[in-house]
Amino acid sequence: MRLTPIFLIAVFFSNCTVYDNNLDNPNDNEANEELGVFPPSVVFFPKEQTKTISDTVSVGAYAVFSDTSIVPFSGAHLNIKYDNSLLEIDSIAPGWIGPGSITDSNKTTPLFTYVEDQGILDIYAYYLSISDISIDSLTHIAEIWFKPKSVGSSIISYDTSECQLIKFDETIIPINGTREASIIIQ
Repeated sequence: MRLTPIFLIAVFFSNCTVYDNNLDNPNDNEANEELGVFPPSVVFFPKEQTKTISDTVSVGAYAVFSDTSIVPFSGAHLNIKYDNSLLEIDSIAPGWIGPGSITDSNKTTPLFTYVEDQGILDIYAYYLSISDISIDSLTHIAEIWFKPKSVGSSIISYDTSECQLIKFDETIIPINGTREASIIIQ
């Protein structure tokens, strides 16, 4: 009878599994800083995906600011590079910009356009508002859907020499870091 509690405790502790929780929030400044990505930064979400050749790959493009020192801005130009031998752009949509979604009651409306040419995607998004001249939040600039063309792995990255975050007075906000996205097509 005395062995039963000891046996139960031994079974309980021998069957415990500790999981490594790998979170992938683009606004997690602490996790980004561990990767050497300091705000203001431009990041992708999710940072890793494994898909089949018949799947659609969805990647969000974000501008991230420090939660303690938010810089107001009015526009963005993102220069995104991807392997066009493995991926082709299916569609692109504006993300939510500012205090709410572009479809919500806040009426946050971006001027949104893009140009795609042989593995380089340039996205231009500018905040338009009657009452505010800038925004100061995590910003989902765009959502990009890719169609896989063949099996392999691809990195989607920003060329920060071409990317810009722009204040309402047309001054440039320096981008201090980037985070790539890794896509594996099986």
